[in-house]
Amino acid sequence: MLTTRKFLIGFYLISLIIVSSWVWRSGYAKLVSQSNQQLDIFATHLQSQLQRFDAIPKLLFDQKQVVASLQDPDNSQLQQKTNRYLKHVNNTIGASDTYLIDINGTTIAANNWRDKQTFIGKNFAFRPYFQQAVSGQQGRYFALGTTSGQRGYYFSSPVINAGNIIGVVVVKMDLSKIEKEWTGKQAHFMVTDDDNVIFISNTQSWLLHSLTPLSAEKLQRIDRSRRYGNKTIAALNFTGQLEDNPALLQLTTSKPFATNYLSMSKHMPTAGWTVRVFTPLTTIFIDIAIGLVLLSLVFWLLNLRLKLSMHKHQRAKDKEQLRIKTKYKLKQEVKRRTADLNNEIIERQKMEQTLRDTQKELIQTAKLAVLGQLSASISHELNNPLAAIRSYADNALVFLQREQYQSTDDNLQRIIHLTERMAKISSQLKFFARKSSGELHPVPLLNVIHMAIELVKPQLKSNQVAITLDDANIEVLVNVDQVQLEQVLVNLLSNAMQAVEESSNKHIHVSLCRVQQQVIVQVDDSGPGISKDNLSQLFDPFFTTKETGLGLGLSISHKIMRNMQGNIIAENRPNAGARFSLSLPLTMVPTATTSATTIPATAIPVTTTQATIYPQAPV
Repeated sequence: MLTTRKFLIGFYLISLIIVSSWVWRSGYAKLVSQSNQQLDIFATHLQSQLQRFDAIPKLLFDQKQVVASLQDPDNSQLQQKTNRYLKHVNNTIGASDTYLIDINGTTIAANNWRDKQTFIGKNFAFRPYFQQAVSGQQGRYFALGTTSGQRGYYFSSPVINAGNIIGVVVVKMDLSKIEKEWTGKQAHFMVTDDDNVIFISNTQSWLLHSLTPLSAEKLQRIDRSRRYGNKTIAALNFTGQLEDNPALLQLTTSKPFATNYLSMSKHMPTAGWTVRVFTPLTTIFIDIAIGLVLLSLVFWLLNLRLKLSMHKHQRAKDKEQLRIKTKYKLKQEVKRRTADLNNEIIERQKMEQTLRDTQKELIQTAKLAVLGQLSASISHELNNPLAAIRSYADNALVFLQREQYQSTDDNLQRIIHLTERMAKISSQLKFFARKSSGELHPVPLLNVIHMAIELVKPQLKSNQVAITLDDANIEVLVNVDQVQLEQVLVNLLSNAMQAVEESSNKHIHVSLCRVQQQVIVQVDDSGPGISKDNLSQLFDPFFTTKETGLGLGLSISHKIMRNMQGNIIAENRPNAGARFSLSLPLTMVPTATTSATTIPATAIPVTTTQATIYPQAPV
């Protein structure tokens, strides 16, 4: 028996090593794969944000007003006009700041000319982005603003006149918006410079810290560059091979135990930084602990059985029944716990399926609610052809009795045309009302927009609202659920109609534009716009400003766009009215082109617009 016990203990120790090694390798490989995917997504997101502003300075330097300001910097009236122009540009592109620097590095015009901390009069000749631009290159640089103290990424371009560089146009992108989209993640996302100083991170306490201690020489060089202003760069004390990819790192803090991380990194030479993802190894350690506990439980059972077997030989026959009873109770307990676990798994699966079904029903309910709003206008659109069909049928009967066959044929042809018109309306409603499969397929975006406008055309006619569509010669395919995308567009068009009810000029404008690998659909109305207090709550569930609304339309639309890798935003137009913008990733671009198209309807005032390309004033 002693030999058996020693063998069991030895086998237990070997099993501990094997199980721990297997759980570590499998968990590590899975964590590497997940972290690599998150790294690619983060890097792609950063690259797309940079590409938004990359071409803006090159577009601005060719403006006559910018050149004139540099040629006549003492003309205060011209400088004021340039300030207002830069402010308009800055608001349009969503940048942090936009400003104009003369050849000596002094700012002569800026979007913040009215602020206390204005850039006007500040000299930025020491900044690398200025030095790159005056040498004829497109500048890129990230740093803390010396005036605002805010982190930003700077894009610069030389202003050339008659072959000479006379100034520099600079656009600053706010990097804090990028961090907000990655806050709350388990992993730590960050961007570091060549000295491993963290410049962007979803962990605020790590910002402007170095991953490893820096030498005095490096700290002096960083201080001379003025990239981080007067900030003191402290170290986070990470240990490990930081250059490896993947790498295992350990963070030593004031806590009793160090924190271990899996590090994945990707260098972005164009931006001049390195993107990193630090994922805690806690999940692997938990899995190892669970595996060891389960293994220990199994060997504990085996050891218990061995002890019972030893007692069988040592005890008298009157103890045999007690051993059998104990073994039976143990098996029943394991069976009961297994059954409880299976029941819990089944119950959770049912709850998850119920949640998915409820979400689908909520989307379908919102769609039917939109159809209910359109029902009065659609009913009127169907009643008119029905009345006409009755009249034409009566006339045809009279003509047939009089043997006027040509007139009878004309009336029948008109009846056929009216029935085809009613069938088209019916088929559109049937297609829109059907339940979505939830699957994404490449579809022509213009077809979806036309279908949505056709659906609300009766209501447009009833409310005497004009609508225009400007496709800007863009015809693309997007990977979407066509039914759900139509639902989003119909919802936005219905909201726009309600917004212009009290306006004297009832007009809705739908435009289409392409930005990099994204296509943007904008729905503008001529209503009073959206209150600033309501803008941040528009997409919250059950938030509504209507007396009879449920507050679910925009919330469901936001969820639908997210499910299709798109986005929806709301804003007020500079002049008047509101604008809702839908963004979707491109699937492919057909070779055929179309011109700006107006969707007319009987008794609907319609105008045709021409697509406007920045920097001209928006329509």
